[in-house]
Amino acid sequence: MEKNIQAFVADIDGTLVAKGEKLLDRTRNALERLHQEGVLVGIATGRPLDQRILDKAKEWNLSFEFDFAIGMNGGDLWDKENRVIEHYYPLSSENICSILSFLKDFDINAIVYEKGYDQVACLRMDDFMKDSIRRNHSHVEVGDIQRLSKQETGKIEVHCKGDELEAVYAAIEKNRSDAWISVETFRAPEHFTIEFQDPRVNKGMGLERFAQQSNIPLEKIIAFGDMENDIPLLEKAGWGVAMQNGSKETKERADAITEHSVEEDGIGRYLEAHYWM
Repeated sequence: MEKNIQAFVADIDGTLVAKGEKLLDRTRNALERLHQEGVLVGIATGRPLDQRILDKAKEWNLSFEFDFAIGMNGGDLWDKENRVIEHYYPLSSENICSILSFLKDFDINAIVYEKGYDQVACLRMDDFMKDSIRRNHSHVEVGDIQRLSKQETGKIEVHCKGDELEAVYAAIEKNRSDAWISVETFRAPEHFTIEFQDPRVNKGMGLERFAQQSNIPLEKIIAFGDMENDIPLLEKAGWGVAMQNGSKETKERADAITEHSVEEDGIGRYLEAHYWM
């Protein structure tokens, strides 16, 4: 592992924090130490970028703001110098309609982010959406496929029932298109999440664009993640680390795996043991 890194980047949910939880002490202290040493600190999330995400540094009681942020699995990019969110390769209305049409017979909820969390459309109001409204104060419209296909979007987030996993994947494979890719971003026995986006978009692409703009060699970047949408991020960085709680596929593609899970301060403990040892 490179011992003189210039940038650190990590996924949020399942990596920096357990979903909906706060940053644990050892990981917070590790980020503070990296910042004090001049390392740029950023996040890379599947969520759309807006001020809610950029304010996570303050919410987590960090003494500094993020140096950069990658959102929408690579479709959004922000850095502290330019302070503008750049958007790349959204899905067209036609592709949104096509994807949702072949999934319409499954027990799903589909979500599109039209203006970050400020304007969201979904197929139905469920507990996830109610919790999102509570946390993000989003304006949410419930509608049919035509409503969700009204305008282009960075990604479609599809929540599926666990007992339909094989059938959903079979439908995706049957309808596979060069116009989009799918990636699983969450799995539990009862439900799982698949996201659809333009094939040119991934977190690795977002990291590469940031590195080029900041004149930082990719080999001088360390990255952490837990799910399949983090694999391009881990592979593009000079050193990619999968979380102990991460998916099998992500662990197989990473350079290393943390000895502890996100709920056990996995990132902080890993940096203490392997970077500052």
